[in-house]
Amino acid sequence: MSATPQNSFSPENASILTVEAALEAERMNRAAAMVTVTNRLDRSEVVRLLEAAGRVIGQLAASDTVVRVAEKNPDAVWLFSRRGKSHPEGFMAALLLNKSGRSALLEGELDLLDPQDQYLVRQHERPAAIYVWASFTPGILAAGINRVMDRFDSPHYAGADVISTSFTLQGHRAMVRRGFEHGVWHDGRFLEQFYMIPRQPCTLAARLPLYATHDRLLRPTGVRVVTGFEDMMRVAAVRSAVYIGEQACPYDEEFDGNDFAATHLLALVDNEPAGCMRLRFFGEFAKLERLAVRKEFRTSRTAFDLVRASVALCKEKGFRRIYGHAREDYLHFWQHFGFQLKENGAPFSFSDHVFVEMMDDIEPSPSALSVNDDPYRLIRPEGQWHVRGPLELSAARQPRSHNPQL
Repeated sequence: MSATPQNSFSPENASILTVEAALEAERMNRAAAMVTVTNRLDRSEVVRLLEAAGRVIGQLAASDTVVRVAEKNPDAVWLFSRRGKSHPEGFMAALLLNKSGRSALLEGELDLLDPQDQYLVRQHERPAAIYVWASFTPGILAAGINRVMDRFDSPHYAGADVISTSFTLQGHRAMVRRGFEHGVWHDGRFLEQFYMIPRQPCTLAARLPLYATHDRLLRPTGVRVVTGFEDMMRVAAVRSAVYIGEQACPYDEEFDGNDFAATHLLALVDNEPAGCMRLRFFGEFAKLERLAVRKEFRTSRTAFDLVRASVALCKEKGFRRIYGHAREDYLHFWQHFGFQLKENGAPFSFSDHVFVEMMDDIEPSPSALSVNDDPYRLIRPEGQWHVRGPLELSAARQPRSHNPQL
């Protein structure tokens, strides 16, 4: 079932994304002092503001609906005006949802043009989610949103996830700048059309996999699994710079014939290849190897991110033991992640360095791949088991007819 809102209060801007003018916090703090914010509504003002917003945004909920939502909970609708002005010129509206309302939103069952009353909480009730319904904040009025978000950071609301949507690249970037994470896990599905600031313990734990945090447009710094030739070229470039260029490792020793029998992780910083890791999988254990970070990025968290992402990938594949070789002078780095010297292991050397064997016992992820999984999950691209793959999309086509006489 699609969870995309079909009848949004603001189909193109039903989110905080119209706060894109608020790019600089200092400037916005100064502007906030020039904006008055109130949740005391006048029906005639609501009608006037919705008409003005509708000319810019498009179809909106009826004024009676907005007033009804605000009467149930005054914290749902806020009006903004510039100091010295007698009439409000902008607004922000949120749906303060109970647990059932949060599920209805993510499952596409919440009517965003006329929200069902049973999904909304009253002012004395703690919501499970705050859905940013719509905002109309021309010019300096965008600063008022910070004032409303301060209200939603109060103890009464601090445990509620903040959820929004965006339908433009500009909106995507604005959401990420404001601290929203792209995508929401719900009922075993990853819903890419939503954005969230997770604040409930259960949703804080359900985030993008550590091995799938990079997106060229939305998250230019992150880690991804290599699934194409161009990324393999990036991996080769990083390893050539580190091992061949810096450590004078012979080519045939660095590119040892195992690269096409392995999974590779690539770390990028502002879309520039910064580091990589190779993983190989055996019957009872996974092996981490070829960790490389370009010297330009060694003061960043790239090496730590790659190791954590690698361990997370092993857990998702169901492994319980990880094996690796550490240079003696780097053992302390690996011990930071829980690796220990292999029992009865002895130092050995290759490529002009002395290494030790190390082990780490891990627990598989609760969502680890299994033969009992949905068959579509098992044919998704490596490291993208949390999103629908191309073969699932192909299932929408009619199967070819089979002629038993052929």
